[in-house]
Amino acid sequence: MEKQFADEKMQKYLRLMRLRRNFVFSVLVFPLVVIVVLMLARVDEKYLSIYFPITMIPIILFLMFKLLANDICPWCKCGFFMNDLGSFVNGLSFIFRKQCSHCGKPEKLSKNEDEHDS
Repeated sequence: MEKQFADEKMQKYLRLMRLRRNFVFSVLVFPLVVIVVLMLARVDEKYLSIYFPITMIPIILFLMFKLLANDICPWCKCGFFMNDLGSFVNGLSFIFRKQCSHCGKPEKLSKNEDEHDS
């Protein structure tokens, strides 16, 4: 029973990591690809300077709200990516964070701890 409970938490954790990966891809990679394609196609600059940001802002806001609505640690039920002050601290910690900002789970066992357990 406890194994099943741990697997359920790990599934929620993996879903959270997938959601973060999709958010980072949509906010960083997708706009860069679109900008490069538009520049290579020699599209008028007004599309890049006016229409592209107007189109991307609602998409980014929707994805950010979706991420924040699901930003719940399966272990402590607090915000996984956000700290107590309600911020991501900095953008790099958000991109590379693999552990909860409150409880620090999931914990990785080091090789030394694995050797002592067996």
